[in-house]
This record gives sequence, C-alpha cells and structure tokens, in this order.
Amino acid sequence: MKIWNRNKYAALFLLPYTVLFLTFVVSPIIYGFVISLHKWYILAPHPTYVGIANYAAVLKDDLFRIAFMRTAFFVIMVVPAGNALSLLLAVGLNQDYKGTTFYKVAYYLPVLTSVSVVAILWRWLYSTEFGLLNYYLTKIGFALHTMAPAIFSGNWTVNWLSSTKTAMPSIALLSVWWGAGGNMLIYLAGLKNVPKELLEAAEIDGCTPFQRFWAVTWPLLKPTTLFCLVMSVIGSFQVFGQTYILTGGGPYYSTLTVILYMFQQGFSQYQMGYASAVGYVLFAAVLVFTILQFKMLSVKK
Repeated sequence: MKIWNRNKYAALFLLPYTVLFLTFVVSPIIYGFVISLHKWYILAPHPTYVGIANYAAVLKDDLFRIAFMRTAFFVIMVVPAGNALSLLLAVGLNQDYKGTTFYKVAYYLPVLTSVSVVAILWRWLYSTEFGLLNYYLTKIGFALHTMAPAIFSGNWTVNWLSSTKTAMPSIALLSVWWGAGGNMLIYLAGLKNVPKELLEAAEIDGCTPFQRFWAVTWPLLKPTTLFCLVMSVIGSFQVFGQTYILTGGGPYYSTLTVILYMFQQGFSQYQMGYASAVGYVLFAAVLVFTILQFKMLSVKK
C-alpha cells in the first residue's frame, strides 16, 4: 500500500510534464508521419493520401542525395574534430590550476549563444572584403612575399563562403568552435569519475602522463565518449541554422543540408507531405548510424 501511494504521488507530479510531452512531442511526431503519407500542397484545400509514394520520390531525388552527401561530409568533419577538441579542453581544464573556472565558463559561453548570433559573427569574420581572417592572412602573405617574393604570393585572400571548396569546411569550423564547450563539460564530468588510485598506481609504475591517459583514463571514458559521439552525430545531421544564414545552401548546393532541403520543400515549395517524408528518411538514417555506434563502442561488462 505504501509503494502504491508513493507511486501515485509520483505520477501526480509527473502528470504536467507528461501532458506537455504528449502534446508537443509525441503528437507532432505522429502527425508528421501521417502528413508524410499524403501529397499536401499547403495552399490546397485537402491533402491526398499517396501512401509511401513520397518516400519513393525522396529516395529517387537527386537533390536529396546531394543534400544527404553534403550533410554526411559535414558530420565527418565536425564529429571527430569537435570531440577531439572537447576532450583536449577537458583534459587541460581537469587540473588544479588557478583560473580554470574562468576558462570553463569562457569555453562554454558559445554553446549558450543563439545560432543566429554565432552565424552573423562568423559571417563577418569570413567576409572577403573586410573580414578579420582575410585581414590577417593578407598581412601574413605580404610579410612572406617581402621575404621571398619568388616563392610566396602576396595575395592570400580566401573566398570562405563563396567557394564550393571552402564553404562547407568554413561552416564546419564554425560548428566545432560553437559546440566544443558542451561536450567539454561532459568529458570533464567523466574525468572526475576516473579513480585517482588507478592514476597514482600507474604513476608509481613509471608511466608517463600520456601512458596514464591511454592505459587508464581513456578506457574508463568509453561510456562518456559513446554518449558524446552519439549526441554529436545526431546534432550534426540536423545542421540548419549555420547553412541557412551563411550560405542558404550555396554556392551550387555545396552547403545544402537535409534539414535545409526539408525546410525549402516545406516552406518555399509548400510541399508539406514531401518535406515530412524527407524528415523521416533522415530520422531512419540517423537511427542506423546511432545503432552502429552502439554496436562498435558499447561497453561490455
């Protein structure tokens, strides 16, 4: 009876959140799947049921394939580099030095900043005419050209966002900087759980700091790494704000991502059913990648 009363009170406290979760999360997911089974031009009076025709059209869509490949390229650039940077920052800040709290806050602040603010800031940095990056590259190029004119050119200006070769790597660099602080805190929490006795024993045995990290710390960080990788892959596949604000998918579709393509289909072409099908195809792809990560990196007890 006591257990029943305790569970009853717990259910009452959970009821408001449950109602909100069902209303604003579960219901839209179900309704979105229903929409994906219809041909729905949003200005038309009624949607037409077409079954899986939208999914078949998505899989045959060359532009969707381009968007998916661009998104996968973005994930490959961002996930390893972002997690490596986060782990490096966490290891550096997991020391008993003065000022580490300041740096923790400084590195985490970009995570709290809106993507629109971050994108506008980096658009200024990437500007070809007056951007800070090109300014310093020009200075470096001029100095090297002065010292060795036969080897170095004086013009080191880069078209960061207007070249098909540099547009997506530029957005990836922005994303790594923007999200490094989030995983940094998670890695820091994982490092705090590494038993100091094991590290001290390894030090007594004559292990170098790198050997202690590789043989003791890194294996114990495997669950933390798995979590960070899974969340990073999910977040990177959903990249939208950076490409929408900085390039709009250009130049020549070089930064067209799946979510941006879905947005264009839904809110520019008004094809809500097709856009919903694009979203669920992406969901299936991310689910497969997530399962593969769990298979490869899961901790066996």
